[in-house]
Amino acid sequence: MKSGPGALPRTATLSPAPHSPLHALRSLPRRKASALGVRAALLALGLAAALPAGIQSALAADAAAVAAYDIPAGPLDVALARFGQASGALLSFPPELAAGRRSPGVSGRHSAPEALARLLAGTGLEAVPQANGGYTLRALPAAPGPTTLQPVKVTAQAEASATTEGSGSYAASGATLFKGSQALKDIPQSITVVTRQRMDDQRLDTLDEVLAHTTGVTLVKRPGGGSDIYSRGFMTNTLQYDGVPLQRASTWGNAFAGSSVYLDRVEVMRGAQGLLEGAGNPAGSVNLVRKRGMAERALNVEGRVGSWDNYGTRLEAGGPLNEAGTLRSRVVLDYEDRDYFVDTIHERNLNAYAALDLDLTPDTTVGIGLVHSVVKGNKSLYDGLPRYANGRAIDLPRSTYIGASWNDAERRETQALLDLEHRLAPDWKLKVAGAYIEESWDATQSVFNGLVAVGGNTVNGTGYIYDYRARNFGLDAHLSGTFKAFGMAHELVVGGNYSEHERDDGYTQYWSYTTYNVFNINRDALRFDGLTPSAIVGSNTNIRQHGFYGMLRSHLTDKLTLVLGSRASWYTYAYENWYASTFERTTMKENGRLTPYAGIVYALTPQWSAYASYADIFQPQSETDIQHRTLDPIIGVNYEAGIKGELFDGKLNTSLALFRIEQENRAVTDYDSPAICGATADAYCARQAGKVRSEGFELEASGQPMPNWQLSAGYTYSRNEYLKDTVATNVGRPFDYNTPRHMLRVWSDWQLTGELSKWRAGLGVDYRSEQRTASNTLLNPVQGAYAIWNARLGYQIDKTWSASLNIQNLFDRHYYSFIRSNYFATHVGEPRNFLLTVRGKF
Repeated sequence: MKSGPGALPRTATLSPAPHSPLHALRSLPRRKASALGVRAALLALGLAAALPAGIQSALAADAAAVAAYDIPAGPLDVALARFGQASGALLSFPPELAAGRRSPGVSGRHSAPEALARLLAGTGLEAVPQANGGYTLRALPAAPGPTTLQPVKVTAQAEASATTEGSGSYAASGATLFKGSQALKDIPQSITVVTRQRMDDQRLDTLDEVLAHTTGVTLVKRPGGGSDIYSRGFMTNTLQYDGVPLQRASTWGNAFAGSSVYLDRVEVMRGAQGLLEGAGNPAGSVNLVRKRGMAERALNVEGRVGSWDNYGTRLEAGGPLNEAGTLRSRVVLDYEDRDYFVDTIHERNLNAYAALDLDLTPDTTVGIGLVHSVVKGNKSLYDGLPRYANGRAIDLPRSTYIGASWNDAERRETQALLDLEHRLAPDWKLKVAGAYIEESWDATQSVFNGLVAVGGNTVNGTGYIYDYRARNFGLDAHLSGTFKAFGMAHELVVGGNYSEHERDDGYTQYWSYTTYNVFNINRDALRFDGLTPSAIVGSNTNIRQHGFYGMLRSHLTDKLTLVLGSRASWYTYAYENWYASTFERTTMKENGRLTPYAGIVYALTPQWSAYASYADIFQPQSETDIQHRTLDPIIGVNYEAGIKGELFDGKLNTSLALFRIEQENRAVTDYDSPAICGATADAYCARQAGKVRSEGFELEASGQPMPNWQLSAGYTYSRNEYLKDTVATNVGRPFDYNTPRHMLRVWSDWQLTGELSKWRAGLGVDYRSEQRTASNTLLNPVQGAYAIWNARLGYQIDKTWSASLNIQNLFDRHYYSFIRSNYFATHVGEPRNFLLTVRGKF
């Protein structure tokens, strides 16, 4: 929920006198006020000099007060006029100083100096406090040394204050997951924002790579590529695209591990997301926020070369398309041709993005984005190495590929993104956003399937021909604003969203049609063309969900904010699956399911806040009981409490969170019932008897703790267990083995000083504790704890060109990045590798 300038300051301020220029400015229509704002501010400053000393002291004291701001990006003089209205602060500057400059805007609760600093970010201006409590503006002095600050690209969207591109920082000024830009310390849940600068520095070029380096998140690889996203012991099956939630999971997992080249940032919330998305696990929410049209003309080029014949290039260009700057554009093209450390693996990727943003009026902006991706090659078919039947690893080179050399796949994805934002008043706005995605995956594969007998050397080979298709559509509309009631300032969001997810997936299977010798691999293995398939498998999935939500933030006191919300959700699910001669159909429906939400935020100081939150959980189930009735949804609760800090004028975000999640009504196998709930002889029914708990804590810091030092660090401790289950031995044991007990992720980047100021050095580590599985008979733990170190060295050649060298797995640690729970597939972690990147900014 965003704060707006209509929200009254929570401490006494000196408003302009009824006949002062600022008062007159507020009474004018908005367009006239924009034109006269600077003159009014200058005149007001002249009058302020004649005010009594006591009133000037009141003005100065008010500068430190925290107030609510909602000033969109746009012309700097307009933004400053709105700042004056919202804060009561007095500004003085020549009109020509602001001419032609654009402000990134500001949103959320800030003191007047903090809000003014955010408004001026990237403008080349700074505010100088005056004795009367006001400010004058002046141009920033030229920066010493050869370091060149990159220009900030901003757009005329209301959420621009959360934009990270051009900030050069790992700290986000806000997040937009709650339908408006808010400072992280004002949100009563754990949120990590991976900024554009960090993605560029660490070379996080795909969504999988971003999430694999995000606090508290683990990835589970799925057959055919893609990953399931786990957090706090649960899997999330949705992604948000600019705030529009879409189902992105099915039997085959999250289908597409897309490129991050078109993203401004990735916002990751951990914990229950029912208020935002409706049905789902309490794993959290991932919001992909795209880059917008450029407000200034720019051309960026990139070339890269790396280990295993990795070659790539990128072109990014854009700027205003008319003199007024009301139509802004951006185009991004990225191409990569690479092999892999594994024999015969190769891939060619093409990612294209185009964006247009149009200001229809000073208060209405429309944005369009188109994404198209094509991935060709067999990397998505890599399933690692087999293991012996007792679970132990086989001594094979990391480069071993047990599959046919002719394996191949092609994946395509097209996204169409559209949004419209209309500012109804200085403190109210309406936003409508839509997203449409089509994707396909076709592949032919021959690969090992199973375990190798202890002391043996062969494993079965199975063939597949895949044909996957999916379509997703979503729409979100919400109204947000501020008002005053009962002597308090309130912020309100009301809205609704709709999504539909359709999949048509199938494959032809040739079960155990050949044999692979793991020590003498025949990569030209027999093709199965002309062979009779052992099975033709397919599934159709149709999920539709819509809901209405509301959230109210009430500032009960100067320091205490109460957040109340609720959502009513309607959910329908239909699934058909056929395997050889068997057929199964499952349907379910939920109507008007309520998921309440509550939180409190207490401002300990202007920099620190304490918070607590509660959220309900519901997740529909497809299992049936002995009467063939679909089980009721899983229900549960999510508790979280913690402390957050926004330090050094917003340059560093910190947090400590404690969490507990409980779920009940989970389906468990009903071994006391006859096996009548499926097509096979052992298809037992289910009953609602399962209950689980996940709990732990997280520590996180991101931003600039010292000059020239950028840091992103997060530690997670998580434990989960069965509280109730039909298998008595499960009680007390983990229900999820994908989430490690301990997880640490650190990335740090330093700019050297003095004569070495052209150089930057980065270093990071990813650590996880031992990996266990649910097996009582195979090797356990299947892998011990390990740490992977990564490094970077960057050099600013001149104002235009820079170069960097990224080194992954610096100490060449041998490890497995993922081990499937049945031990059938063990993904080998990448050996030490290099990527050299040269960038030019024009």
